[in-house]
Amino acid sequence: MQDDTICQIILYNQLWDQYLYTNYTHFIYIHNIWKINFQGRELHLNTNSKIIDYAGWKQCIDVLKEKWKIAEFLIEKSFISGIRKYAQKHSVSQFVLITPVEDYVHKNFIKISRQLKEEGITLTFTKDEHSFFLSHEDFKAQYKKPPIMEYFYRFMRKRENILMTEDGKPEWGEWNYDKENRKFDRKHERSWSFDIEKNDAWIEAEKYYNFHSKFVFPTNRSEALELLEYFLENHLDNFGRLEDAMYQDDAYVHHSLLSSSINYWLLTPSEVVKAVEARDTAMNNKEWFIRQVLGWREYMYHFFHSYKDTIYIENFLNHTRPLPEYFWKDPESCPINSLRVTLEQVHKENMSHHIQRLMIIGNFALLCNLDPHELNHWFFEYYTDAFEWVVTPNVLGMSQFADGWKLATKPYVASANYIHKMSDYYKHSDHNPKEKYTDDACPFNYLYWCFVADNKETFEKWRQQFVVKNLEKIDIEKCRELKEKFLKDQY
Repeated sequence: MQDDTICQIILYNQLWDQYLYTNYTHFIYIHNIWKINFQGRELHLNTNSKIIDYAGWKQCIDVLKEKWKIAEFLIEKSFISGIRKYAQKHSVSQFVLITPVEDYVHKNFIKISRQLKEEGITLTFTKDEHSFFLSHEDFKAQYKKPPIMEYFYRFMRKRENILMTEDGKPEWGEWNYDKENRKFDRKHERSWSFDIEKNDAWIEAEKYYNFHSKFVFPTNRSEALELLEYFLENHLDNFGRLEDAMYQDDAYVHHSLLSSSINYWLLTPSEVVKAVEARDTAMNNKEWFIRQVLGWREYMYHFFHSYKDTIYIENFLNHTRPLPEYFWKDPESCPINSLRVTLEQVHKENMSHHIQRLMIIGNFALLCNLDPHELNHWFFEYYTDAFEWVVTPNVLGMSQFADGWKLATKPYVASANYIHKMSDYYKHSDHNPKEKYTDDACPFNYLYWCFVADNKETFEKWRQQFVVKNLEKIDIEKCRELKEKFLKDQY
């Protein structure tokens, strides 16, 4: 039975019709174009994120109208003004909202609901039953605090019966195929060729924002399914062994680029996991991809909501240096080729793969003592797949170790040797990855050894005595001199 007394407010990450209460008559989507406050600072979302938001919901609202629904796509300076406008126009005083997955958005709507209540308008929150495999309530019932991620991943494999035998053991006898997934093929040739034609809503969004996008992400269900099938047919077979590899002229190698489609919920995490599980491919390809979605993505959500009250005030290593200007604009001025290539890619396409995020951008920030909270804000602004629950724990915990042991057991830092081993960036660089003290030495080398020296006791606690032992062979004063000069040149 149709209910024409209630209006559903639809959010940006609910782009598939399973989020819709189809017994309702009224639907509203509010495209917020005004200031977004995030942790006391204005958030300037990248234009590709705004375009997906605009184009995705423009199409969904048009479909609802075709189904004889009263549905409106409103461009407003605030959510509350859009709700008021719809309530007055359609004489509706009851609104329903599926609880936002992002904490800062949820808190904003709680504040809005209190304001609206004084005006005789009610806003009711309902449970999100689609975005994740496991509700946070079920997670808390299972764990008093987040366990080691590997144990959580095994729990989820068993719970969802993914890559498991009938007697409850992992298929092929192993839980983890990490050792097979750290290859670099110097003969690799660019293979990514998927291209989405801009639909009418995307073109309309570009005109609205006066922006021409260089890279087109899916904005509807059919495009997302097309991308999923392209990945399965053309890249899954090589995904595992080359997932950590980085190439100057092949930004995505064999990565799926499905994260934005999953996070905006054009695809369900469950259907993506099951599609990969069903493919005839080597187990390391299946296992590592599934771990990213069923394990890591799921874990980040629950980790964030477990520590959301403290994670924004922690800075375990006391790093406070601001980001260099080339993070925010003119990345071509960055003096390190690997970082420059990655930053240019992010500025152009609002995307990079996970090793570029962790071992190029994150590694550089950690070695240069950059403020982890400013870096978190930067990631939030520049990445299309960025949502609070996934960006914040990945940057503050995994990448910058600001939470001090809660997520990662050690900081993810590396010298130029790692980057040289896993990329072809030095083929195009003026820096020598094998030098530490010369004028052409790669900054990652002396920055790394300064970091080790500054955190010597902690490295010993991490049972990495071999790193501390190697420090004895390093002219640390020379490294500090080079670091000081390098950082001075960046500001």
